[in-house]
Amino acid sequence: MYRTKVSFLLATSITLINTKSFTRRLSNHAVRSTKSFHGYLSNFSSFPKSKFLYLQSRNFTTIYNSQNLKKTFVFQPAQKNENPSSSSEIFPTLPDSSSDTSQDKKPSLVILFGWWNCQPKTLHKYVSLYVDKLHIDTLSHIPRFHHVFFPWTILKNIHLLAKELIHDWVERGKPDNIGFHVFSNNGTYHYAMLCEKIRQIANDPSISSEISSDEANSFLNSIKSCVIDSAPSPIFERTIALGIIGGFFPKNQNNLLKAKIMPDDPHHIEPHPFLISCLSLFFYLPFVKKYQAFAHKALDDIPGGTFDGRNIKYLFLYGPGDKIVHENDITKFMRKLISRKGDFNEKGVLKVIGKRFERNSEHVQHYMKYPEEYTDALKSFYGLR
Repeated sequence: MYRTKVSFLLATSITLINTKSFTRRLSNHAVRSTKSFHGYLSNFSSFPKSKFLYLQSRNFTTIYNSQNLKKTFVFQPAQKNENPSSSSEIFPTLPDSSSDTSQDKKPSLVILFGWWNCQPKTLHKYVSLYVDKLHIDTLSHIPRFHHVFFPWTILKNIHLLAKELIHDWVERGKPDNIGFHVFSNNGTYHYAMLCEKIRQIANDPSISSEISSDEANSFLNSIKSCVIDSAPSPIFERTIALGIIGGFFPKNQNNLLKAKIMPDDPHHIEPHPFLISCLSLFFYLPFVKKYQAFAHKALDDIPGGTFDGRNIKYLFLYGPGDKIVHENDITKFMRKLISRKGDFNEKGVLKVIGKRFERNSEHVQHYMKYPEEYTDALKSFYGLR
């Protein structure tokens, strides 16, 4: 136990010391590809050069590796479906009487955000699920883990990420049915903050000279679905502590976690008080509180329903075996969304669907543990057989 604590302290200290300079070096290139990136080259001839000047120095990539995933979006085209089906089956959650059926169509593009300290080879299994089995194009990105330790960098990086994504969306012909598939709190909060930033650009064109308010608003309107795997929960000391344990010490979780038996949930787990004490000091810092407030507001304001009049459906994948994000936090957020889902005769229909896995399925491991159930849930959600 002593060695585990020492290892944790050393890892955290080294990260805090080195990441700030590392962040400065990378932030100027946060979502740009370098000259070594090959593959997917877009035709910019139909766009005003003055509007896309920054695009001249970077190309989108189809090379799937760690460097590319953490700097830009990696595009993976769908494999051709040799046996297309003309019929579909809608997940039976709400009566299918809506005049707007765009929610129930298969998305032409799905954007995946990985979890904290996600490994590219693991995320690629989900990319393969989409391109090989569901025959849907994907863009994938792994948000950098150091945002947790240096939250003052996240607003700038989210802005750059929004520009990158919208330009890619424009160059692909502005598809009007796109979806997101996000993992854990890292992916979910990045989705929420990305939508919040794009909403700000739509309301105030002066925020970005490269993106028009019409483009930003059209992009938000094109979002028709979002799959949220193993999230969300509020960003507090306990959540960050569990995220650190799960991300950096997956093999030593039992040593770094202190079991706390609850009468209503004997499997409820709490992190060691030592970690909570350290992180409590971190959360007293003003810039951390500012980031925390922005992230929570963005999550509360995710698109869909009577909140903004947009028709979006959400699928939550969760289970009681998740030791990082408790299922009670997820179901509580689902109920909050349902409260603003809207009626079919209103503008802004929000469908909220949940898939609960068994207790032996852990955090972001539902697909690995139950691949067939996971795939079937996605097919039903997207209206596929």
